[in-house]
Amino acid sequence: MRKVEEVLKKSKAVPPQSKKEIVRGMHVHRTKGGIPVLSVHYSADPERDPQVHPEWKQTERRAYSSQAAWDREQEMVDEAGGGELVFADTLLTYWNKIVITDPSWRPSPHWRVEGGFDHGKTNPTALLRAYIDGDGVIYFCGEYYVAGKEVWEHARDLRSMPDINHLSACYADPTIFDCTMQQSINPVNTPTLRQSAKSINNLYEEQGIQLFCPFALDRSDVGFAARLMLHWSNPGQREPTVRIVCRNRSDQPQYGLHAWDCPNLLWELLRCRREKLSAHQLMSRNVSERIVDKDNHARDAMKYVLMSLPEPSVVEARDHKSEDIKRLIEMGDLTSAMIRYQQFQAESQAASGPIFLGRQRRQ
Repeated sequence: MRKVEEVLKKSKAVPPQSKKEIVRGMHVHRTKGGIPVLSVHYSADPERDPQVHPEWKQTERRAYSSQAAWDREQEMVDEAGGGELVFADTLLTYWNKIVITDPSWRPSPHWRVEGGFDHGKTNPTALLRAYIDGDGVIYFCGEYYVAGKEVWEHARDLRSMPDINHLSACYADPTIFDCTMQQSINPVNTPTLRQSAKSINNLYEEQGIQLFCPFALDRSDVGFAARLMLHWSNPGQREPTVRIVCRNRSDQPQYGLHAWDCPNLLWELLRCRREKLSAHQLMSRNVSERIVDKDNHARDAMKYVLMSLPEPSVVEARDHKSEDIKRLIEMGDLTSAMIRYQQFQAESQAASGPIFLGRQRRQ
């Protein structure tokens, strides 16, 4: 306490906001109004002091999605995070865990398929396909990303997308369901007949694309970023529960239909950054968590799927057994694979055979 009293007295003789150290990790400074403020850093705890136990910082740092998040929370750097890349650090650090680059990888035909859709006129129109396995892991595998086309042109190209008819749900921006956005053209072009106002969704339905349902949950980009980072939290200790398939990554957008890859989704996620405030704005505002509204078309489609809480696929017992046999073959254990296959065949025959009760009565 005597040391604290001495430091408080010294803090009166220095300009406001000047820090005076009490002990390691503990400082005091005074505001412009003369109010003393005590700051306690984690290094004040001997068990967390990096000079004594450096392993604590290394372990704790893995729980944070970025260096800026660590600096704000643990290092007490108020201005940290302005303009930071949101997903790039995690994606590039754990690329081999999050991104699937195997050319032969395909989703199981037994998995649920859901989609997200973001319509654009001059901006790209994006549709993402997501597969959900029996454990709830979401695989983004396939995208449509095209700009500058009319609805009928998008509809024609979307019909050729693999598994487009297997979508159990396809969530879209609710604004495409407003009936004041576009008008349908009268086919006979008769001035006496009145043109009716229709929505973007109506125009897609006229072209045979009856997939979209309005997304009605949280549309916040900040909430989406937090949800995605939860799926990618602590990837050094656990497997990510959101994965992206991409065998053709590029530093530029690749317009077109990508049957089994999502290069534009990765391109947008790697460029996604938070809003950066000027020095003058930081004097009166906290660091912004807001995400810059740019290059977010595939990202919005991903948001609609991710925030809809998709349910895991229902995997039947025979699918589990088939996966077990396939895994044994890949490991090179052909004897165990054959035994498992014979057990599977015997169980199937027993289940389909007649059951006899009492004196040979067929049931």
